[in-house]
Amino acid sequence: MDQTASSTASPDLPRGASPKLTRGAIEQIVASGKRLLVQGGMGIHASDGLSGKVAAARSVRFVGVGTVSAVVKTEAMLRREIRRAQADAQGGYVGVNLMAAINREDFALAARVCIEEGVSFIVQGAGISREIVRWCKEGGVPFAGIVSSGRLAAMYEKWGADFLVAEGADAGGHIGDIDHPLPSLVEEVRAHSKLPVVAAGGVTAGDVAGYLEQGAAGVQLATRFIACKDGDTHAGFKEMHLGKTAEDVAIITSCVKGMKARAVRNAFTDALAAGQHFPPRSKAWFFGKDGYFGRKKACVECLAAELCKCRASNFQESFCITDALLKAAILGDKENGLFYTGQSITRIPEKDVSELKTVQELVDELDAELAQAERAEAPRRAMQPALAAAALSPRRPGAGGAREPDR
Repeated sequence: MDQTASSTASPDLPRGASPKLTRGAIEQIVASGKRLLVQGGMGIHASDGLSGKVAAARSVRFVGVGTVSAVVKTEAMLRREIRRAQADAQGGYVGVNLMAAINREDFALAARVCIEEGVSFIVQGAGISREIVRWCKEGGVPFAGIVSSGRLAAMYEKWGADFLVAEGADAGGHIGDIDHPLPSLVEEVRAHSKLPVVAAGGVTAGDVAGYLEQGAAGVQLATRFIACKDGDTHAGFKEMHLGKTAEDVAIITSCVKGMKARAVRNAFTDALAAGQHFPPRSKAWFFGKDGYFGRKKACVECLAAELCKCRASNFQESFCITDALLKAAILGDKENGLFYTGQSITRIPEKDVSELKTVQELVDELDAELAQAERAEAPRRAMQPALAAAALSPRRPGAGGAREPDR
């Protein structure tokens, strides 16, 4: 991938609006017996090239949903990636992930671009924005909120969201509540809201049946799609997700509000743990001579001023998140890059990049896992009506119940 060209080329793909992933559409999908399979939007180009392929994937039990990440994309980059995903999706659902923590002007521009390009939905996390819900309503684009509590779920429902993404403690990148396991979060969110809920955070194929049994409208996977033959990220980025154990996963303190975040442990995360700081470096190698929205200094002000610990300390603390993530996804720098990941990294079976599957092969794998779980569950389900009838029937003498008293 030519980094400089990617930031300056004009969007030239044909435009085609995506079908809308409304609450009603999700309810129809669930009523048909299928569930959503959402590819989580991973920032700084980590999910580029995946979204349309997930949306187009054929599946017996799932409807694929792709998510483009808008984080640190110029207007040209974002439009091009949306149009590319829409073209790949063959009429499937393609949404966009926005972070509320980014520069406010950039946030508003990205939202406008998404609405103009006719995306299937906008999903937003890393902070709360009531404005984005209003913009989506006005622009005719469904809104989904990423939530880590029942309280937030209820609030988004009141504001007019179409669905929710319940993101638990095992998620990659910034973690809303590091102590809230996903199963209990799904239960809590469903207790506080009637909106469709997508379970996210550390989900692998073996977990899917359990979340669907809880009543989730679908599941979201991000880390699993990193370890995939498709997608634009550097081979070194993918390799960093293979053959890992729990000891290879680190919880760091991010420059974004000091939030906790999950990443692959390497020399960079060890340096952060030791208290080292990493001020921003020039990004001309990636954004070209015009800079990022015309910002040509080392700090491109990607985050809201009050939310970046590095910028707020005059670059004497924390680290430049854009530098670290670009080094990972674009350069594949295993020592100096920041490789955000979910805890499910420890359950990725492939050990070498030559073994990676395509998006379609991963979806086939999920289909097979869910089919196996359904077969295992079938005897118990078949027994349920009989057990329920027995519980409601009056007991007869000699039928295992207490004897009727003599009259």
